[in-house]
Amino acid sequence: MRKPWPQPEALAGRCILCVGGRSGSVDAYRQLVESRGGRFLHHDGGLEESVHRIDGVLAAADLVICQAGCISHNACWRVKEQCKRSGKRCIYVKTAGITSFARSVAEATAPVAADAD
Repeated sequence: MRKPWPQPEALAGRCILCVGGRSGSVDAYRQLVESRGGRFLHHDGGLEESVHRIDGVLAAADLVICQAGCISHNACWRVKEQCKRSGKRCIYVKTAGITSFARSVAEATAPVAADAD
């Protein structure tokens, strides 16, 4: 069975923003992204950090992973609206954890397969 981890250097400098998640897992999220050549940003989704700060970190991101079960409704709405307005890809994850986060990063960064004729 294939592991849901992106391959080394698969992120090629892309910036991944994680909104929400378990505070104890943030270092693991960061390690996963940085070990694959990406940059990592985190916002706790309005639990302790200001929701208004999301706009700034979202502007720097290439991909947003929103762990919807771990953030305020206002933060979720703000992420959705900002991603829609800016055209950034946002993946909503129902469960917080490194496996769900890794799977989302892998799916978002997987090469697009050519259609077979």
